[in-house]
Amino acid sequence: MFVNGELIARLDRRRGQNTVKLPVLEKNAQLDILVEAMGRVNFGEAILDWKGITEKVELIDKKGTKALKNWQVFNLSVDYDFVKNKKFAKNKESVTAPAYYRTTFIIDKPGDVFLDMQTWSKGMVWVNGIAIGRFWEIGPQQTLFMPGCWLKEGENEIIVLDLKGPEQTIIKGLKQPILAMLRPEAAYTHRNKGETLELTNESSVYDNSFAAGNGWKEVDLGKTYKARYVCIEALSPYKEGDNASIAELYVTGANGKPLSRQSWKIVYADSENTRSGNHTADKVFDLQESTYWSTPSGVDYPHQIVIDLGKIEEIRGFRYLPRVEEGAPGLIKDYKLYLKEEPFIIK
Repeated sequence: MFVNGELIARLDRRRGQNTVKLPVLEKNAQLDILVEAMGRVNFGEAILDWKGITEKVELIDKKGTKALKNWQVFNLSVDYDFVKNKKFAKNKESVTAPAYYRTTFIIDKPGDVFLDMQTWSKGMVWVNGIAIGRFWEIGPQQTLFMPGCWLKEGENEIIVLDLKGPEQTIIKGLKQPILAMLRPEAAYTHRNKGETLELTNESSVYDNSFAAGNGWKEVDLGKTYKARYVCIEALSPYKEGDNASIAELYVTGANGKPLSRQSWKIVYADSENTRSGNHTADKVFDLQESTYWSTPSGVDYPHQIVIDLGKIEEIRGFRYLPRVEEGAPGLIKDYKLYLKEEPFIIK
């Protein structure tokens, strides 16, 4: 998000971020939104994987809500003819905003090489006019393969589009790829140190056990409840000493269909595994069946996760998908479900 060319915020749908507070602006200020669609989920129920601005952009102020219209829309083409025709400034240092970087390098004898992108954030690379791939700092792949047949003796050109800004504008050539280096972003945990969810005076609306094995677990509550806040308390695992995990979670409405998860937010999670990966609680509604919320090993049951649906909804049931690996590691056995219109007490 840019105002008059200045970066003011980044929104990430993995975090459930879809609003930004604007600073005080002068009349006729220019708002620019750069949308990167990235890839799409191509399996499971998340295959309807909407990206970008899916409905509208609204301006909210004291006068109310107004949809912004009459946009000028421009595509950032990935074709080399578009990329090369930029006004590159010599010796320009890296910036913390989307930018193209261009340089040349000399080769005595061309050969296959892996380009080390570890100091860059997220973007795309062109060498001698050929788009060779995309990169993202989180990994696990940290290199791009450059076939020697596309290199030449003497001067070669490389252009990089970096969407956030690199730590260093350096690319090394390696003989071997880096394919297994996961670098998760800073943990985005949903519990402050010392906080505890207070359920002593709360009454669960449903107590039961999930069926064993892989695959979706369907739960019908038998009646419809009105609630905005949903708490699932995992009481025990199927395997002794196992942690708790949820790959995807849907809440179903009075008609039995899943409610929109667009406005969901994690209010609380008692524990989240950020030691051996980024298994935070927001993974339960990130449209990725291969990612999951997981508690760390060695942390005893019970475990709780609290979700704010964004508004009061009519709730008839929910659907739980454990981890998709064989044996469904982290599968929850016994559980309780709490539903409230008002927030849960967190001390």
